[in-house]
Amino acid sequence: MAGRSVDLVASGPPPVDPYDPAASAWALAAALSAAGDAVRVLHLPGGGGGPAPSGVETVPVEIPLRRPGAPVEPAEFAAAAGRLLRMGVDLVLRDPVGLGPLGTPRARRGLPVVGAFVRRVELRTFEAERQGRGPVGVVDRLDTWRDRRAVRRLERAALQEADRLFFDAPEVAKSVAEEYDVPARKLVAVPPAVPLLPPLPSRDESRSQLKIPPDVPVVLALAPFDAPEPSGVDRVLEAFRRARPFFPGARLVLWGVPPTSDPGVAAVPGRSTDTLAEALAGADVAVFARRAVGFDPGVVLAARAGVPPIVLPGAVLPVDPQEGVRAAVSDDPGDIASVVAELLADPALRRTVGLAAKRFAEAFAPERVAASVGAALAPRAAG
Repeated sequence: MAGRSVDLVASGPPPVDPYDPAASAWALAAALSAAGDAVRVLHLPGGGGGPAPSGVETVPVEIPLRRPGAPVEPAEFAAAAGRLLRMGVDLVLRDPVGLGPLGTPRARRGLPVVGAFVRRVELRTFEAERQGRGPVGVVDRLDTWRDRRAVRRLERAALQEADRLFFDAPEVAKSVAEEYDVPARKLVAVPPAVPLLPPLPSRDESRSQLKIPPDVPVVLALAPFDAPEPSGVDRVLEAFRRARPFFPGARLVLWGVPPTSDPGVAAVPGRSTDTLAEALAGADVAVFARRAVGFDPGVVLAARAGVPPIVLPGAVLPVDPQEGVRAAVSDDPGDIASVVAELLADPALRRTVGLAAKRFAEAFAPERVAASVGAALAPRAAG
């Protein structure tokens, strides 16, 4: 149902890096605007952002920081964003739901309808960050208790304000339901919207830009973080060292992290959609070996480009990839190398996996996610 007015509350400005936490929110905003909705994105200000999607209005939200760095600081942003919502807006979205209510006023026919995306349970994050860091003294214990109570109260308020809560990880939905008594009817499974890349250059253009011969195998490793260790770069490097003797001239391209001195390894350190499109266009396979648990949008970006993704056994995939993803049997570099070698040695297998990967990636198309969100919220709007 296009033609609505939509205010979307995001965690940051339009990103350049497709791994930016705000990337999914902006991809959704672009899809809603393309479908005919009048979309505004209210966001925290920040430098280094990219251009806003066509037709999307950006509204930076300045907030006074009363307790800089405090666990409840996101609630100040929510309150400030709530004051800037349009009068008579049809739909309000929050990605992520975060802490604290927007204070959305309900007007005609129960509008606006509020939808929020639960990416994690903030209370669990608060507790995990303090695990193993024992409080020092009575005052510190009291402050921790107060902060935990405030986080729980503000997270509950944010969840209660939403008419629908969208999740992409079943364990997160389960934790929310158990901790805050959220009814099952309010929780809706929706894959994250993975942003679209610019048109990919040709394979020859990509290889030329990367200074790689056109006839050698290329393994691509996408780093979800700009730090090599949580991205698992060491695992990929060791796997490549073991596989390379069987494929003379093979190259490894590291995207998003600084270069290394290993032979046959090139680096594309610039973290942008343009550099990623260039790297994907010249790749034969893509490896994802992150240590940090969570969904990796790069898997979808590689799949969308028809580049077979290789993941570890613990990879978080909100949608069953069927035959569109190859998984190593363990995190060991030797097992990763075996899957890399299997795909590099068999062009027909690469084509088969690449076609299945494209089908898997369709679930994360921003326009498809936008349609699912609209359908989940429409009954509430009609009532």
